[in-house]
Amino acid sequence: MSDTYAPPPPPPSPQPVAPKAGNGLATAGFVVALLGFLGSFIPVINIGGIVLGVVGAVLAVVGLVKSRTTGSGKGLAIAGLVLGALAVVVGIIVNVAFVSAVDDALNEATGTTVETPAATTDDTAPAADDDADEAAPAELGTSRDNPAPLGSAVTGGDWTVTINSVTPVEADSLGQTAAPGSALIAVNLTATYNGDDPQGATSWATVKLVTADGTTIDGLDGSTVFISENPFDSLSTVYGGGTVTGDQLLEVPAEWQSGVLAVSPDIASNDTFVAVQ
Repeated sequence: MSDTYAPPPPPPSPQPVAPKAGNGLATAGFVVALLGFLGSFIPVINIGGIVLGVVGAVLAVVGLVKSRTTGSGKGLAIAGLVLGALAVVVGIIVNVAFVSAVDDALNEATGTTVETPAATTDDTAPAADDDADEAAPAELGTSRDNPAPLGSAVTGGDWTVTINSVTPVEADSLGQTAAPGSALIAVNLTATYNGDDPQGATSWATVKLVTADGTTIDGLDGSTVFISENPFDSLSTVYGGGTVTGDQLLEVPAEWQSGVLAVSPDIASNDTFVAVQ
């Protein structure tokens, strides 16, 4: 009996492996969230970074859900979700810190402090409440209802302005008088330069009268330009510790005593209210 040769069966042909489906949403969420995170450190501009962070996080969440069916993109989706959340948190923190810093800088530039003149005390008078004494200066001069007393020194920016006196005058140095129904007053003030500019500085102090009905009157609101015999020289250059003293004339209503002065010691300073008598 003869032997017959039987060739071995051919090996099974390899079956093609289906490629995993892509997950573009996870990739897009990661990229957008990353851009938002990188931009979240720049104040104000990072508002766009916060928006990108939110968009990136939303895309990442959708991509994470899709990864359950596609089997891909899970890592990118999680990373995008984390970066998106960080972009929002960092952006808010940076903006809050920036706004706070700007607000502090503005307050420092425009804020004023008031030092009242030394008051004579009566030894027989009852002692004042210490808490009231500490609280009063914080509000003094900040409103028309609570003006600082005449003679107070108002400091703001590089200047301190002291209102020395407010007196009615009949006429200015040229003999000009106030219009009928009005009065002419001389506000005597001293401006002291507290800065250290080696070239010196000129005073930007302004003084206005605020009437009882809330009308503001400055030196340019009168019927004419009045010239004092002892004018306040705002063009005189002074150096650290130097002073300028003189009068500013204001044409005001006859009942000017019911108003208050609005004093601004420097160009960017807030007004501080000072009593006229």
